[in-house]
Amino acid sequence: MTSTGPRLRGGTSKNIAITATGYVLPMLAAFVTAPVLARELGLEGRGHLAAATAPLLLVIGSLTLGVPESLTYHVAQGTAHPRRLLRHAAALLVAAGAAGAGLVWVAAPWLAIDEPEVYRIMLLTTAAIVPALWVGALRGAASGLHLWPLVTRERTVSAAVRLFGVIGLAVTGTLDLGTAAAVLAAAPVLGGLVYVRLPTRLERTDVPEAPPPHLLGYGLRVWVGALSGIVLLRIDQTLVAPLSSAAELGYYTVAVAIAEAPLVLTAAARNVMFAADSSERDDERLARTSRTVTALVLLGCLALAALLPWAVPTLFGEEFTGAIPVTLLLLLATVAGTPGSFAGSALSSRGRPGLRSTSLVIACVLNVIALVVLVPVWGAMGAAVATLIGNCVSAWLNLVWLSSRFGVTARSFHGLRRSDVALVRDVVDRLTRRNRGHDHP
Repeated sequence: MTSTGPRLRGGTSKNIAITATGYVLPMLAAFVTAPVLARELGLEGRGHLAAATAPLLLVIGSLTLGVPESLTYHVAQGTAHPRRLLRHAAALLVAAGAAGAGLVWVAAPWLAIDEPEVYRIMLLTTAAIVPALWVGALRGAASGLHLWPLVTRERTVSAAVRLFGVIGLAVTGTLDLGTAAAVLAAAPVLGGLVYVRLPTRLERTDVPEAPPPHLLGYGLRVWVGALSGIVLLRIDQTLVAPLSSAAELGYYTVAVAIAEAPLVLTAAARNVMFAADSSERDDERLARTSRTVTALVLLGCLALAALLPWAVPTLFGEEFTGAIPVTLLLLLATVAGTPGSFAGSALSSRGRPGLRSTSLVIACVLNVIALVVLVPVWGAMGAAVATLIGNCVSAWLNLVWLSSRFGVTARSFHGLRRSDVALVRDVVDRLTRRNRGHDHP
C-alpha cells in the first residue's frame, strides 16, 4: 500500500526496541522509588500519597480529548498542516485542562478522605495539568513523524526527575507527603523540554495544499475510548481510599506498581504499531507483534509472580505483604488484556476508533460497577477483580470488532509460532546492543 506520510525509519523491531527503552527507564525509576516511598512514608502514608496524586493522573489521562492520537494519525498520514494542528491542539488542551482543574477542586473534599494535607496537595498539583496535557500532544506529533528516539528522551528525562528527586529527598531527610507529590507532578512536565525544537521539524513536513485540520473529528472518536481506558487504569486508585481505607490503597498502589512493569513492552510495541499501521497496513506484522509481545509479557508476569513472596516484604516491608495476592490477580489481568490492546490499536489506525471506544466504554462501565460493589467488601482485592473484569471484556470486544470488520482473526493474535522467535531475538539484540552503539539499520 502506498503511503504519503512520513517514512518509517528503521524496521518494526528496531522502533519497538527504541520505544521500549523509553518505557523501561520510567518503569525502572518507578521500581526503584516505590520501595523508597513505601518505607519512608509507611503503609498509610503511601496510601495518602496515592490518594493525593490520583486525581491529577486521572485528569491528565482523561482530558486529552484524543488530541495526541489524532496528531499521530494525521501527521503519520501526511495529510495535514502539522504546526496548524499544534496550534489548534494548544487551544483545546488549555480549555480541557482548566475544566479538569475545576473538577478536582470540586471533588477534592470527598476524595481527600478527611486529610487536610491530602486535600491541599490535590489543589496544588492542578497547576501541572495543562503543561502535562501539552507534553502529551507534542509526544503525539513526534510519534507521527516516527521520532521514537525523541520520545524516548522525553520519557528518560521524566524518569530521571522522578528517580533522583525521590532518592535525593530521602537521602537529605526531606521526603514527605508534600515533597514526594511535587516530584511526581513535575516529572512528566519537565520531560517535555526535549520537544523544544519539534515545531521546526514539523514545519519541514508541512503540506501546503492540505485542507484545514479537523483535529477533533478523529480525536473525539478516539477520546471516548481513551477516556474509558484511563478510567480503567486510574479510577481504581482514586476510589479505593474513599470506598475502603488508606491502608487498602497502600496495598493496591504497591500491587499496581509491580503489575504494570510488563506493560512496558506492550505500550512500546502498541505505540509503534499504531503509527506504522496508520502509514501502511500489514495484518501479518500486526498479529506477529501481538503474539510475540503477549508471550514475553506472560514470561515476565510468571517471573514476577515467583519473586513476590520474597520481594514484597524485603523491598517494601512486612506491612505490605497483603499486596501479594492483589499483585497476582493484577498480573493475570495484564496478560489477559495484551492481545486486545493490539487489536484496539489496529482499529484506531485503520480509521475505526469508535469501535475501540465502544469496547472500552462497556468495559469501563462494568469496571466501575465492580469497584463500587467489591471494594467496600474486599478492599484492594475487590479493585483487582474489577480490573480483571474490565481488561478481559475490552480485549475480547476489540478482537471481535477487528475480526468482523477487517478479517484479522482473534486466533492469529494468540499463541507463538516458530517464525515469531526471530522477532523476539531481533528486539532483544537491539535492546542489549543499543547503548554500545552497535545498532545499525
